[in-house]
Amino acid sequence: MIATGPMSLHQALMLPDWGRVTLLTNDAIELDGAQREELAGRGVAIEEKRIARISGHAEVQFESGDAAAFAGLFLASRTLPASSLPERLGCTIEETPMGLQIRTDAAKETSVPGVFGCGDVARAPHSVSLAVADGAWAGAQTHRSLLFG
Repeated sequence: MIATGPMSLHQALMLPDWGRVTLLTNDAIELDGAQREELAGRGVAIEEKRIARISGHAEVQFESGDAAAFAGLFLASRTLPASSLPERLGCTIEETPMGLQIRTDAAKETSVPGVFGCGDVARAPHSVSLAVADGAWAGAQTHRSLLFG
């Protein structure tokens, strides 16, 4: 697990159910004593060297010159809206542990009346099934606002 930010710790704690895990902090996160203890409790190894490059199947070369090979690599990617439209409309964009997203209320309405947001751009965690459900709810709320708004 290559750390990219706060969600990396959470993901590293989930992965041991699938096999052996090493958290490569790569200067992206600093672990406190309680976090180190929690990782150790789940059997997660910690590697704090900076990554120089990744090659081959999942071979990590560190800036120190040594290398490690893994069965696979995971990372907690950060997301950004793919379009500037929400920002141009004046929608509030907020920072979340997973990246930037549009702020919405329970009805999926943004900070701009009559503008609704849904899916990965307006909710975390990101998931196709949750985005589809979110879209259905936003559509229903948009319809409701047109009838009774």
